[in-house]
Amino acid sequence: MSGERTEPARLGTAVYEDQVPKSYDSNYLLVETIPPGTAAEALVGDASAHGRPMIFVRDAEAAAALVPAFQALRWRVDRQVLMVQRGPVTRSAPLELVRELDADALRSARRRLIAGYPWATPELMDQLHERKHLLADRVETHFYGVVIDGEVVSYADLYLEPPLAQVEDVGTLEEHRGKGYASAVVLHAADEARRAGADLVFLVADAEDWPQQLYRRLGFEPIGHYVKFIAPGV
Repeated sequence: MSGERTEPARLGTAVYEDQVPKSYDSNYLLVETIPPGTAAEALVGDASAHGRPMIFVRDAEAAAALVPAFQALRWRVDRQVLMVQRGPVTRSAPLELVRELDADALRSARRRLIAGYPWATPELMDQLHERKHLLADRVETHFYGVVIDGEVVSYADLYLEPPLAQVEDVGTLEEHRGKGYASAVVLHAADEARRAGADLVFLVADAEDWPQQLYRRLGFEPIGHYVKFIAPGV
């Protein structure tokens, strides 16, 4: 997800993915830490100078102090929690329903899940799908899904580079929730990662939303946080 090119910025590194410019997770200002006394306006100015719609701050504690200022500027704040699977699994799941698919097979389900958001334009949804192919060209990627009556109803991606593996972009269509499908695709992806030689399997969850509680039941424990500031209208 580090883009195809970078440029040095005053407060960090500007990351570019020119083939999918509307995907903010591929086009952002990466800031490792925020120097003391730095104002939100300075970060915004740096991101704007490079045309980056998102500021990704690894130092969550430093970013937290600037949250009110970014909110006053009408930037969206996304707090993320990094979770590693190293605890016991306390939730059962229908693992036998999971199968490996290709990226295109998951496209319809992904579009249905994000179509209701105001930012989900057809052009952006096409670029988010293209981004999956770009990622698969750069790192070993597997796509898993649960198919019911010929339709993909739950899915997850696995990015694999032993000894590391990331489970990403987990989703279940609303009418199929509560049946353990998301648990199944996550656990299957983690199992496949370990069989391939990964000994550290992680995922990233919204620190203010309920899925992190589900991931805890699947053995994932929080080990750190980071913050994304996203420009208005993105």
